[in-house]
Amino acid sequence: MNRRFALLGLSALVLAPAAYAQQTPVILEGAARAEGLALANRSLNAFQRLQGRFVQTSPGGGRASGTFYLQRPGRMRFQYDPPATLLIVSDGNVVSLRDTELRTTERTPLRSTPLNLILGQTINLERDARVLRVSRAGQWLMVTARDRRGQTDGQIALQFYGPNAELRSWDVIDATGARTRITLSDITQPASFDRNLFRIEDVLPNRRR
Repeated sequence: MNRRFALLGLSALVLAPAAYAQQTPVILEGAARAEGLALANRSLNAFQRLQGRFVQTSPGGGRASGTFYLQRPGRMRFQYDPPATLLIVSDGNVVSLRDTELRTTERTPLRSTPLNLILGQTINLERDARVLRVSRAGQWLMVTARDRRGQTDGQIALQFYGPNAELRSWDVIDATGARTRITLSDITQPASFDRNLFRIEDVLPNRRR
């Protein structure tokens, strides 16, 4: 599994991509575009915590699954199922990718990853990102954006479903056009999380073993 894709990518609801892939998206402009962005912002600001399952599809077609935890602002945990040996944790400032098999940890600032756009205290895609495209396909709303400040390579394409524009999946597209998809399912909104979920130190294996 490509670590760079795993770190930047992270995917939602297995039915989501196929559901709109057979429809031709209509690019929204003017008032319809503004309405679509406002709906996406309301959806992303409506939750403080999300928990559920994810499926990640890499550019080469490889698949991995696991459990995710998101807490705004800035915190996340993507815990991969075996045989994958990856754990991705953001403490609000730094994203750490731990490979328990190789016993390595890679770190990058959260602001340098596309997920920074959906983990802010208050999310405003038009203000915080350079929105490249807003489109619809049936009940699906898609927003493609990139970092306005240029600190992140590539783009993130967010996919929302239904009248309340529930976040169902996202794609991370790197500078070469390679696409990593994250699909979410079994989503709940817990009242609280154990703070240790977002501390990589608490999950490192004992080096003396």
